Amino acid sequence: MKKIINLFVLGLIVAGFSSCLKDDSIIGPDAPGATKNIIEFLNPDHIASGTSSTYPLYIKNFDIKPTGSAVVEVAYSGVDVAPEDIAVKVDLAPDAITKYNSDNTKAYTPLPTTLYSLTSLNLVIPKGQRTASFTINVKPDQFDLNAAYALGFKISSASTGVISGNFGTIVVALGAKNKYDGIYTLDQTSPMVDATSAALVGYYPIEQELRTTGASSVTEYDGRYAANNYAHPIKNGTSTSSYGNFSPIFNMDDAGNVVSVTNYFGQGTNSSGRSARLNPAGVNKFTVNGDTKVLQVSYIMVQNGVDRTFFYEKWTYKAAR
Repeated sequence: MKKIINLFVLGLIVAGFSSCLKDDSIIGPDAPGATKNIIEFLNPDHIASGTSSTYPLYIKNFDIKPTGSAVVEVAYSGVDVAPEDIAVKVDLAPDAITKYNSDNTKAYTPLPTTLYSLTSLNLVIPKGQRTASFTINVKPDQFDLNAAYALGFKISSASTGVISGNFGTIVVALGAKNKYDGIYTLDQTSPMVDATSAALVGYYPIEQELRTTGASSVTEYDGRYAANNYAHPIKNGTSTSSYGNFSPIFNMDDAGNVVSVTNYFGQGTNSSGRSARLNPAGVNKFTVNGDTKVLQVSYIMVQNGVDRTFFYEKWTYKAAR
C-alpha cells in the first residue's frame, strides 16, 4: 500500500511539472511525457521579459526602410497534429501592453495604426498540420526612434483545443534599428574584476549583438554562449556562465560619448538587486565612420547598492544582424 501511495504522489508531481510547459521543445511530439495539445503563440523571437511578467515580451527591430514585416505563428502544440481544421481567432490586446508596463516598469505605447497593417487575424490550422500565422507589416522609416512601440495579441477563441494560460497572450515590441545596432566582436582592454569571487572572470573575445533600445541607445544580447537572452557571458572557472538579470544598456549623446550605462532588467528593481553605472575613468566613446564602428567603454555592475563587477571593453562592428 505504501508503494502505491508513493507512486501516486510521484505521478502528481510529474503532472504538476507538465502543466507549466511550452512549445514543441518541451511539450511537443519529441518531448518525454508530452501532454495533450494546447493552442498558443509560438515564440516569434527569444523571450525578452523576466519570469515575473504576466505576459511574455518579444522584441522585433527593423532596418530603417519603407517596409518591414514580422511573422507571428499560432500553434496546436503537443503530441498530436490538428485532428481537423482548427479555426483560431486572434485579437489585438492593448490591455496586455498596459499590464506589461505595470509588471515591468516600462513605458511601451501601442504602435500607431498609420505605421502598420495586419494580415487576417482569423486563422486556420489545417488538419494534419500544427501551425498558422499572420504578418505584421510596418513602416520603420516613419518610426519615432525615441518611442517604445508595441502591439499586444490575444488568442480569443479556438474551435478545438485548450487555449494556453501562459502563452495565449503576448506583447511584441516593434522598433527601428539605430546606427549602433549590429553584431560585434567584444574584447577586453583590461581584465574583468568581480570583487566577490576570483573564480568569476571575463570571457573574451566573443561575438555579441548590440540591439536598439532607443534613438541613441543599445543593449547587449547574447544568444550564443551563456543564454539565448539579454545577458553578459562570463567564465566561472572553466565553465561558461552569465550574471542573471543583467545586460548593459549603453546610452550615447549626439557626439557618440557614452553618457550613462543602465541595466536592461531595471536599475536595482530586479530580483537580483542588480544595476549598472558608467565608470568615468574609461574612454567611453562610440566612434562611427560608415561601417567602421567601435565602442570603448568601462562600466560597473552594482549589486544591492555595492560596486561588484568592473568591465573594461572594446566592441568592434562585424556585420548587421
